[in-house]
Amino acid sequence: MQERDAQRMIAFRRELHRYPELSCEERQTARRVATLLRDIGVDEVHEGIGGHGIVAVIHGQQPGPSVGLRADIDALPLQEATGLAHGSTHDNVMHACGHDGHTAMLMGAALDLIQARPARGRVVLIFQPAEELGTGAPAMIEDGLLERFPIQAVFGLHNWPGVEAGAFVIHDTPHMASSDDFELSFHSEGGHGAMPHLTTDPIVAAGLFVTAAQQIVSRNVDPEDIAVVSLGSLQGGHASNIIPATVRLKGTARCFKPDVRRRLETRIREVAEGIARASGCDVTLNYVPSTPAVVNDAACVRLCREVVEAHWGRERLVSHPISMGADDMGFLLEAVPGAYGWIGNGKGAAAPALHQPDYDFNDDILEAGSDFLAGVARRFLDNNH
Repeated sequence: MQERDAQRMIAFRRELHRYPELSCEERQTARRVATLLRDIGVDEVHEGIGGHGIVAVIHGQQPGPSVGLRADIDALPLQEATGLAHGSTHDNVMHACGHDGHTAMLMGAALDLIQARPARGRVVLIFQPAEELGTGAPAMIEDGLLERFPIQAVFGLHNWPGVEAGAFVIHDTPHMASSDDFELSFHSEGGHGAMPHLTTDPIVAAGLFVTAAQQIVSRNVDPEDIAVVSLGSLQGGHASNIIPATVRLKGTARCFKPDVRRRLETRIREVAEGIARASGCDVTLNYVPSTPAVVNDAACVRLCREVVEAHWGRERLVSHPISMGADDMGFLLEAVPGAYGWIGNGKGAAAPALHQPDYDFNDDILEAGSDFLAGVARRFLDNNH
């Protein structure tokens, strides 16, 4: 990428950062993306797919296969505390996961692919909303994404703090977990704290569930598998001497295998119902499956690694532990072979973590990320003519 183009993409990234929008509210972000896509000369721009999703198409010099490149565009409900000149202008909304950088990297790849079009085939650019809710990818798929724009493979890139800036991690095992949410409530008629024998106690039931939930993984999941059940909210009561009628809990269940995913849901239900019977309370449970695990295709992993080695050398490929974090790129990878790589955002004490108020995308990696995405698209089209 020429220096002029790199600076243009940095300016675009910082503009997105300055004006972030939450999931399902990305109207102006989508408008900015569509405007710049037309300005740089993509062949087709399609708006409003699956909400505020954008799909752009770049045609090669000759007909051939199609490859998809995907980036997410939404921000998080978080108050920014970076103090940067390009900091968020919106209260309690910020790009704390680098989706502004992902969008700019894909835009840079588009510019590269337009300036030197692939010999054959076409590149489908997918700018996806609502990743943070896990609803953007399935919404675009349900809105006909893969029927209207058939692709033989799909690739994406996520920045990763804790990895050296500009280094690449391409996992050949499932590396981002499935994510399911659940909410349950224990109910009783309530009563006086001095006379607990006259009622049932949902606080006791909730306490039992908190303890029992932590045993689900250790006693129901093969130790060779990885799973997490975490509770993030427990609410009930308001006074020291009143037994409340209802206590509510919210949690998440994460793993990498479909059979483990089903087992976690089954055991959470059984434990909740068993505790309700034992404590004399009623229970309601709302279990909401969200995103599948992110699983790369073996051939696409090899292709990504080849691109990195050819462009920067093998030393730019590094290892890093998998993550229990989730990403709805998993929906696309369920439907189409592909790979989701990580690019280092920087390591050390000064490197802010994702989803934190001091986070900012590292502009120094923008060019490398763009080159990687463009390179992956070209190599796939060349290899599959």
